[in-house]
Amino acid sequence: MKRLNLLLLAVVGLFAWSCTSSMKYTWTNDGYQGRKFEKILVVAESSTQKGRLSTENAIVAALVKEGINAETSINVFPVAGKHHELSEEQIENKILEGGYDGVLVTSLVDAKTRDVREGGGSYMQPVRYRYGRRIRTGYVHMQEPEYYRQEKTFVLETQFFDTKNAATKEAVVWSGQSELTDPSSTDSAAKRYSKQLTKTLLENGIVKL
Repeated sequence: MKRLNLLLLAVVGLFAWSCTSSMKYTWTNDGYQGRKFEKILVVAESSTQKGRLSTENAIVAALVKEGINAETSINVFPVAGKHHELSEEQIENKILEGGYDGVLVTSLVDAKTRDVREGGGSYMQPVRYRYGRRIRTGYVHMQEPEYYRQEKTFVLETQFFDTKNAATKEAVVWSGQSELTDPSSTDSAAKRYSKQLTKTLLENGIVKL
């Protein structure tokens, strides 16, 4: 049996780390035309169980909503399992035995923070004053206080593997990156990213219905 070398590296990397609108940037392997996939395995690299579960569940939900058959890697590699102890052949067998002909591997590749200046603007404040028997309205110039806050941006990347090509260097047929700025929560970030990812895969013809 041929080894799924590049795919295995990605999945092994998952266990090492766990024990770690359209997408802005995309790349497609030259000549790859895309196709309809029977069943896609969704793998999320995360330093926490919550991050892994949220991301995998969100991506699977977005794919299934479009009529694409997909499953989380939790079904293949349970949270409680000692996946880092599995050999490459054992990981390969689990993927092949599960009948997965496509694998999506998502990871956080960068997290950036920067100070953003806010406030500091000016406006006119109306004031009233008496002039003789009349009340007149005037305006005074007001200045808002200036302050800085930290803006957080997370860069997520997904690689898509076609297991029919997994024994060759062309196993990675597509990849894409997207930035999420100041997400309100892990679940919110996962849902936003999953929508971008699914939309891009379909628009680029990588996954066909």
